[in-house]
Amino acid sequence: MMTADRKGANQKVHWQAHQSTNTEVPENTLAAMRYAWELGGIPELDIRQTADGVIIGMHDATPKRTTDAPESQRDRPISECTFDEVQQWDAGIKFSEPYRGERVPSLAQIFSVLAQYPERELYLDFKEVDLEQMALLIKEYGIGRQIIFCHCDHENCKTVKRLAPEVRTMQWISDQTVDFRFQETRETGFDSLDIVQIHLVDDRADGGWRYRLQREFLQEALTHVNEAGLELEVLPFHFDQDSMFELLDMGIRRFAVDEPKVFVETIDRYFNR
Repeated sequence: MMTADRKGANQKVHWQAHQSTNTEVPENTLAAMRYAWELGGIPELDIRQTADGVIIGMHDATPKRTTDAPESQRDRPISECTFDEVQQWDAGIKFSEPYRGERVPSLAQIFSVLAQYPERELYLDFKEVDLEQMALLIKEYGIGRQIIFCHCDHENCKTVKRLAPEVRTMQWISDQTVDFRFQETRETGFDSLDIVQIHLVDDRADGGWRYRLQREFLQEALTHVNEAGLELEVLPFHFDQDSMFELLDMGIRRFAVDEPKVFVETIDRYFNR
């Protein structure tokens, strides 16, 4: 999304619809992908693989939380279900009636839509898939430059960069492990990475810096990442106008958010003050 700051200079803010925007649209559905794209963001698809080798969009290891899978299948691992079985489940009705009929999509189905819009991008959050098969599918659809692969394991990011060099890779780091994980990654020269994501969890009772991770550490991390020619992304699990303005004032321009509509409205207010 392009916006103009109060001095008139253009700024590009990139944002990820974390977990497919599950607060506003049923997660990991084609509806969620389109929703984020139309708002100017980048949807995230969590990826798993079925028993017959089809890569699908599914966050959890079982279909219980997000689909109407029958009782006999609710607690069955996705890795033990066939794609035909998965296609029988409704992935929208548990969210709300207007989304009745949404299905769990295959990665190929999402890619076929993405390939029609070269300006659009997609995050792939690794859960449990064959990375070589994923890379082959990316190459088949010719969308490598539109993909951001993300995982907490730096080694998986290295593997994907080797298999599909045109794909951007992002390592996400929780705020509880960031002290040593970030340093470990930095010592490799951020090998094979394009983006580093840091999670921000609430800590304050009232007033002041909102997050458990110290502001000074985040500012230093932003400096290191920028100096290496990468981007820093933050995932604030909660935010208000003051905390988001503070992150933007620090120079952060890439976010992952659970409330896209609220985020977009907040960004617009920031650049139009």
